[in-house]
Amino acid sequence: MINKTKHDSLPSLGSALSTLATRECRRLLRALAMRKQRQEGIHEARKSCRRLRSILPLLPPEQPTDAVDHGLRELAHSLAPLRDAHMAVRTAKLLATAHETSITRPVLQALERRCEQMIDHALKQDPHWRQRRVEAQRIVAAIHALSWHDIRPSLAIQTLKHSKRRVKKARRKALALRTPAASHRWRRRARKLRYQLEFLRKARRMAGMKKHRTQQYGEQAKHLSAVTDQLGWRQDFQIFLDAVKQLPNSAKVLALRQELKSKSASWSEAELHA
Repeated sequence: MINKTKHDSLPSLGSALSTLATRECRRLLRALAMRKQRQEGIHEARKSCRRLRSILPLLPPEQPTDAVDHGLRELAHSLAPLRDAHMAVRTAKLLATAHETSITRPVLQALERRCEQMIDHALKQDPHWRQRRVEAQRIVAAIHALSWHDIRPSLAIQTLKHSKRRVKKARRKALALRTPAASHRWRRRARKLRYQLEFLRKARRMAGMKKHRTQQYGEQAKHLSAVTDQLGWRQDFQIFLDAVKQLPNSAKVLALRQELKSKSASWSEAELHA
């Protein structure tokens, strides 16, 4: 009787996922409110948007998630250029440290100026992210209104199977095509599956469900984390290449562009992580 009472007091899988989604919503709002560490806030806000998008497919198909998904996607996309500009600087510094390159101090300063100018321009258009925060509040309210209690373990398993098929398909195409776009699609799908596994692992623990499957989800998420980290470096390198193309012409920039033509293939495979 004691064990049964203890089990009955635990939340259902859907209730646990609702709690986790609420926590992620709070993280999103806090990230957008950050002022002193603006780039960290941008990064955390985009991660929260991606995590929340990953959890929506776990809801029953009849739930009105399309508008929420679209809103999260647009919010994340609005911050993407700012994050990319910051990552271009970060990647340049990593390459300058790890390789003999033409990434000189003037080039780094040009990338840093570009990053600062983009932030300044964005903040003039949306001071302290007020418009974005209003939109985020609207999205959060819509997320809270969804019927999380309707989520069933069987539906979660079906969703994971579908996500795994999408990852396998993207992986095959990426290995066949060897293009940045294909690799990025593989990374996005692998990351989404990883988030789903992490959410379900935590929710199952909260709901007191069988440990074996819960542990499997944790192991699978850990493997996917290694995959997305490796693919993430390639994406960061591509962002760096695109940023260099957009810098004003100078002797230093032109020299770096010439060097990138011959070395970019080997650099893109470099195991550089912060």
